Amino acid sequence: MRKPELLAAEIEAHISSGVMRPGERIHSVRELSRLKGVGLNTAVRAHEILEDRGLVVTRPQSGTYVVGPRQDSGITPPRRRLSVPREVDVPGLVSLVFESAQAKDLVPLGAACLTPDLYPCEAINRFTRQALREAPELVGGYALPPGQFEYRRQISRRLAKHGCSVDPAEVVATNGAMEALSLALRATCAPGSAVLIESPQYFGILQALQQQELRVVELPTHPRDGVDLAQVEEALEKFDIGAGLFIPNFSNPLGTLMDDARKAQLVDLFARHDVPLIEDDIYAELSLQGGRPRPLKAFDRRGGVLTCSSFSKTVSPGLRAGWMLPGRYLERVKALQCSSSMGAGSLSQAVLAGFLASKEYERHMASLRTHFSLQVGRVSNAVRECFPEGTRLTTPRGGFVLWVELPRGTDAVELSRRALESGISISPGILFSASNRYRNHLRLNCGNRWTPSLARALAKLGELAKALVPVVRSA
Repeated sequence: MRKPELLAAEIEAHISSGVMRPGERIHSVRELSRLKGVGLNTAVRAHEILEDRGLVVTRPQSGTYVVGPRQDSGITPPRRRLSVPREVDVPGLVSLVFESAQAKDLVPLGAACLTPDLYPCEAINRFTRQALREAPELVGGYALPPGQFEYRRQISRRLAKHGCSVDPAEVVATNGAMEALSLALRATCAPGSAVLIESPQYFGILQALQQQELRVVELPTHPRDGVDLAQVEEALEKFDIGAGLFIPNFSNPLGTLMDDARKAQLVDLFARHDVPLIEDDIYAELSLQGGRPRPLKAFDRRGGVLTCSSFSKTVSPGLRAGWMLPGRYLERVKALQCSSSMGAGSLSQAVLAGFLASKEYERHMASLRTHFSLQVGRVSNAVRECFPEGTRLTTPRGGFVLWVELPRGTDAVELSRRALESGISISPGILFSASNRYRNHLRLNCGNRWTPSLARALAKLGELAKALVPVVRSA
């Protein structure tokens, strides 16, 4: 083994043993060179090896920090059981999760929202003023579907950088990702149709399916490998499926990433059965290791994929700036949007177009990805330290949520109630299923800054969870 590998292995051992913890700064390449008596190139290469393994992340003009160790998911793999089409009935707890995200006196671990100061608010305000100076008439007119050309062009340019070539004419501006998903479902499915989804699945999507009176077929999803393509094919052959709806890039709540080969197979499966495939791509820019993965749309040759996304998780939820690629459903989507919302906000589109065209967007995204790499590691470490013995959690590849499995028999709904009484909001697992599964699971939001208050909240949540673990009595 060469010197850089030996040096990287030594540091990795310290990270794995807990001597070096998530969020801690490691020696710079110059410090490492001096302390270990090795050349500067050796120290640089050791840093690169650690970054390639996802163990550390470098923050420009700040230093290199511990992220890992990156462990395989400990979550119990699901049973390979294909459900029958069923109606969706989302618990009323969803409203409580959204309301608690707005409460100033709660530690927000429930809804997947960022601390406001993580958004580029100053830059967005500046681009807003610029847009109004250059075109004051923006606030006096509609941007009818498909939306402003420059906004759609900037989205097209970004997608082209990541292996997905689409013309701006194929892009539709929307009021956030949820409008895009709702339009995609309305364009492809009649009421009563069955939609093939991953399980667990984001409760906002389940709400949208319920409101449109659609049924679901839930596919148990592996916390590391994602959905089983053999089961996808079985469901397409067994049931009359109106559409599929998947989150291949950093699913919510598992954080799994489907590789390109399996994406191509998934798109081909739906194309062969002539069933539309809807993609929620909202977390794709938030990779914790490596660059932005390609969307399913990159593998679409027949126009059957409808890709939906927004900038609410990365730039500004207040602007409600989303977009979609409707494929062969373009004209139907435009008509549906025109009859419902009259299109996305003209000012929001102009502001995002300016921000995307600037260098500030890339700098902001690099900073945000670094923050989430550190924060997911810190929260994961706190869960391992403070939660009951036998607790398991995911190792997300991207995004900023953690899926936590508590010991069998532990009621996460009751934990949610007790947590609220202690000033902490969480999302219990039953919200992520149409069939009341995952009662001993919860999702934690890592979109906050690490503070003493957050550390205390996680420790308190661990205490509350321990009190709810059933006592196993010996015979």
